[in-house]
Amino acid sequence: MDYKGRIIGKKITELYFRTFYEEDLHLGDILLAEDEERGLPYLLRVVDISYGVEASDPNWSERTAGNMMLLDKQKEPFCFYEKERRLYKVGRCVPLGYIKGNDFKKPKTIPSHFSKVRIPQKKDFQFLKNFMGDLEIGFLRSGEEVLDFRVGISGEIFPYHIGIFATTGMGKSNLMKVLSAKVMESSRYSMLILDPHGEYYDGGGDPHHKGLVDHPLSEKRLRVYSSRNLKGPHNKLKISPREIDIKDFRHIYDFTQPQVELLYTARYLFGENWMEQIAHIKLEDLLIKFSGGKGFFESTAAVIQRRVEQILRLPFIHQDPELSITRNVIADLESGKLVLVDTSNMSEQEELLVSAVLSRAVFYHHTKAYQDPTKFKRLLPTIIVMEEAQRVLSQKGRSDINIFAQISREGRKFKTGLCAITQQPKLIDEELLSQFNTLFILGLADERDRNIVKSSAKQDISDLGTEIQMLEAGEALITSPQSPFAIPAKIHLYEDWLKDRVKEEKGFERVKIDREFF
Repeated sequence: MDYKGRIIGKKITELYFRTFYEEDLHLGDILLAEDEERGLPYLLRVVDISYGVEASDPNWSERTAGNMMLLDKQKEPFCFYEKERRLYKVGRCVPLGYIKGNDFKKPKTIPSHFSKVRIPQKKDFQFLKNFMGDLEIGFLRSGEEVLDFRVGISGEIFPYHIGIFATTGMGKSNLMKVLSAKVMESSRYSMLILDPHGEYYDGGGDPHHKGLVDHPLSEKRLRVYSSRNLKGPHNKLKISPREIDIKDFRHIYDFTQPQVELLYTARYLFGENWMEQIAHIKLEDLLIKFSGGKGFFESTAAVIQRRVEQILRLPFIHQDPELSITRNVIADLESGKLVLVDTSNMSEQEELLVSAVLSRAVFYHHTKAYQDPTKFKRLLPTIIVMEEAQRVLSQKGRSDINIFAQISREGRKFKTGLCAITQQPKLIDEELLSQFNTLFILGLADERDRNIVKSSAKQDISDLGTEIQMLEAGEALITSPQSPFAIPAKIHLYEDWLKDRVKEEKGFERVKIDREFF
């Protein structure tokens, strides 16, 4: 039943095999070619399927189809002799590598002529356990079939950045909820989720969808900050102007060079209280403080003062110097909690300001800890999850003030990673995209998006464009330097997967570890 056919050619990077007429082949099927002469099993991925026919006449297929159509019209049957022998299918495959003992080798040679091709068994994938991490996200998939083999990633790769790319409705949010839940269960890593859509807390209000608050560990290991009222326990999202860096301010407004110079002059004169001082001092007095009124034009100072006043009037800005959300978020992350920041009722400008303030605080805390090896060693690998990442990682972004671009370039050194979630990877700066070591590729309809992802992946997936286009909701390819090839996966449906977690609630007290998964 597992037998598929025989290898018929062609070269080390592209193998073809013949299979039976009645045999079903699917894009993405993982098959195994048995080199019986050398005892080496080769793993193959089907990347294309074509028709085959045994006939000396090159036009036999067209002529036969014409005869069948004529008989169809006359409502007469067509007798097809030796159909199973004369017709067949051809699978074009990319060799993934071969298994030698307990090791997996890159395909530097080809299997013997006419090697048998069959469906792999579970034992054939045992070598993959060496590459799977402790954060399980789904099952191995072969074409349309979901295999009884768990796959995941290691939280140790968080500082090396993760990209999640998919068209709307293909399962980005579901994947993120599964990964977030595993982080909560592990308590060995920390995660900061910046949620502008309000879909992670309770599933976005849809009664058919569950959120992170529904996880049995949420009370102990989930910390929520929100600018809107939520049905469950949460903290009010409030930021002090003293926590806003000038670069955060510049992240949401465009400034001229004189205006930038005035901002840094104010920071030098007033310290961390610079925003309140600019807003509360009369314009003429403000100009006098700046070089006796001769250093800047009144119009320059007026623009700065007006924009500062706009920030201070925002509903989530508070004036209590004793309260610090950044200090609390950092403490939560250091204790292994998952921090969810819900900004779903904010404007895009407000949401970007909050995201920049919190991300910069976490990153600067880690860079400061780097100076003390003992303290730095205790830091958990941390990842900051950013929805609609193209807004802050686009080619138009100012890399000198953009904290997200800075994290993508420097974060790995300081145990700080970025998880970029987007529907349009083509809008992300290619140099920044190249920094992302692990990619979760779900269905992408746009050819430009597929091409940019293929060129950025750490494995060669140049032949998988059609498979990516054909991915269904919940199906993904996982590419990472830690895995031997692009892993096809079926992501757990969070709602179904959560039911098992609720049953095991008592076991979570000790953070249950599935040894079979390693």
